[in-house]
Amino acid sequence: MSQVAEIQLQADIPETIAAALADADAQVRAEAIEGLSECSPKAAIARLIELAQDDPEPIVRCAALIGLGELLYSCGAWAYDPETDHDALLQCEELPPEDVKRAFQFLLDVYHDPGRTASEQRTAVEAVSCFSNAQVEETIADLYRQSAKESRISALVAMGRNGSSRWLETMRRNLYHEDHEVQILAVLSAGELGREELGQDLLHLTYAEDRELMMAALCSLGQTAWEGAFDRLDECTLHDDPEVAEVADDALDEWLLFTGLEATDLDSDLPADDLDLE
Repeated sequence: MSQVAEIQLQADIPETIAAALADADAQVRAEAIEGLSECSPKAAIARLIELAQDDPEPIVRCAALIGLGELLYSCGAWAYDPETDHDALLQCEELPPEDVKRAFQFLLDVYHDPGRTASEQRTAVEAVSCFSNAQVEETIADLYRQSAKESRISALVAMGRNGSSRWLETMRRNLYHEDHEVQILAVLSAGELGREELGQDLLHLTYAEDRELMMAALCSLGQTAWEGAFDRLDECTLHDDPEVAEVADDALDEWLLFTGLEATDLDSDLPADDLDLE
């Protein structure tokens, strides 16, 4: 990058954010990263990569990796394969494909860098998982095969964000994992995966005696847009536990959004068979 271009990118970051990112306190720098979401995507990506590469503190590097993943997703990286330029549907004209490719390769390099902490490597996989790309899928699979529990959890999160049908059976198995933490993360990730094929399993888990598991399943069930979810979600909006009822109400709103229906459609006099649930 030329010196002129670098100066221009720095100018695109407000002085208050720039100052916080240069603060002597690592916690302040980490928290300031969130402010980059308000800057131009091009300037934000450049600064996030710089922080993830050069900051002396792991907490800041991990925060920068998380910010990079969120920025890429919000700009439509999920619809873009940086290796082939296939379906280059980037939703942000301010972010050229070459910058996306740079971020993509950087995240993969972080995962394969033995000098990085395990936390950085896992975070990089979660961040790059939004890309529709075979290399990304193999990276997620490699992380999942590692023995550490934290690696399995990060891999499940990455599978959900990736959205590929490849993860259906792996996700289904983990919905019944004996480790409660892994199971909860799998249930939440299944929702983000957003596949109707997992609807029946999530429905079953909404009857779990474990309250946390039940609410996680309700939340994810709404994201599947599965036809069979409506009755259970509607029923749980009247649950005796107000928190469960609130979760179910939000999940029902999600279900209506993903199915393209509105509440007025369901209140009509039309028989259920006449409703377009596809």
